[in-house]
Amino acid sequence: MVSKTSEISKAYKAYLGLGTNLGDREANLAVGHKLLNERGVRVLAASSIYSTAPWGGVEQPDFLNQVIRVETELPPEELLRVIKQIEADAGRTPTIFWGPRVLDIDILLYDELTFASKGLTIPHREIKNRAFVLVPLAELAPGLVLPDGSRVDVLSAALPQAEKDGVRLWPGGDKPVKE
Repeated sequence: MVSKTSEISKAYKAYLGLGTNLGDREANLAVGHKLLNERGVRVLAASSIYSTAPWGGVEQPDFLNQVIRVETELPPEELLRVIKQIEADAGRTPTIFWGPRVLDIDILLYDELTFASKGLTIPHREIKNRAFVLVPLAELAPGLVLPDGSRVDVLSAALPQAEKDGVRLWPGGDKPVKE
């Protein structure tokens, strides 16, 4: 009998930031989860949902934000390609920079990788500066250590109080999905 060897592929853990400020925002987040799961990006856990003011100076509705932990066999740039397609399939259309979005998905972390290309930087270049990322990330994985040795709970605690106050738990969004 001839034995077949199968190729063993590695599953990578990543953290993604989801945001939405158009339409049915809670439904948009749910669609993001569903489409990720359908396309080889398994959602393992999710933070609570938070309401945050828009960032970047463009007048627009408040966002709902969430951080999720996922597992995937996709390499980083392929994951980005899948994410961009999911955003489009959810109804995102190109607008002004930092403008309103039906669904925005950012790769925050990908295992312990540090990576930079023309279209992708891991860890996300603004991960340490944005309360709407750090607060839910610290909730989901408080002891998580970034590739540079920083702990997300320490970074979140060090944010100015006014920024942390702008990240408000969304009513009914306090039931995170855990592994």
